[in-house]
Amino acid sequence: MTQQERFEFIEAEIDRAFVHADDEWKQEYYQNAAKYLAEHKLVEGGKICAFCRSQGMADPHHHNVWGSMMQSLKKLGWVEKIGMVRPTTRHTHINEVCQWESKLFKGEKT
Repeated sequence: MTQQERFEFIEAEIDRAFVHADDEWKQEYYQNAAKYLAEHKLVEGGKICAFCRSQGMADPHHHNVWGSMMQSLKKLGWVEKIGMVRPTTRHTHINEVCQWESKLFKGEKT
């Protein structure tokens, strides 16, 4: 499998995970993400995931849903990708993750 085919496969799996995620779970995610994004200008998906869990959210039916939700936030215009960084969350097991700029940020924290 070429790198491009692998990338396309991963994107398709993330999209599929989003479609099958429970609507109530997604709504809870959006509420928590809005709170987090209002207080943090630069974010990683893993940070929002950790915040959601700290608010008592259960994990989704599949771990790819977390990644698909970041793409959903991008489509809503809540975040904009600004680059790639080393992950700062313990549960992230890849070398680089997307860094996002919050469009809901209200000030002070970073």
